[in-house]
Amino acid sequence: MATRHRSLAVTACEWRAFEVADPEQLADAVFDRLVSNPDPDLADFYEAVNEVVHQAYLRQASTVSMIERLSYSMQFHKPGVDDEIITILSQLRTKHRDLLQLRYWDSLSEAEAAEALRLSEEDFATRQAKAESRFRKRLSKRAPVLAQEPVGPIIAGAKPGRFHRNVA
Repeated sequence: MATRHRSLAVTACEWRAFEVADPEQLADAVFDRLVSNPDPDLADFYEAVNEVVHQAYLRQASTVSMIERLSYSMQFHKPGVDDEIITILSQLRTKHRDLLQLRYWDSLSEAEAAEALRLSEEDFATRQAKAESRFRKRLSKRAPVLAQEPVGPIIAGAKPGRFHRNVA
């Protein structure tokens, strides 16, 4: 699994732990967690990703002072389209946001994302259609110019970070 999903692990860790820890090191920790599982699936993989990222946040929180956290959060920048897209994603229900992020930020196929969420492919397709519809409805209110574009590239373009999955 480590060879096949290395770039996925780096990509998944990067946007979940953006600038908190090195995504390459986090990816190594993900596969270290999976060593004891004789036959891990993508759901097991994502459980490991979430745990490793959670631990990274705990480590970071214990080393950064409150003043540093406040000053970092007070840095202002000019909001852009990506901020709007991320805001729209953050307003979706967790089950829809997770699905869209797996598909378009982690570049999972529909079958892989269904496996990661432990859904049948039919249930996944239904949920994806609903998630994209809800995203598009919110997008039409906040950025109507983009509302006619395909959802996938819009969400993928707003992914934070520089790592992308190499799909072979």
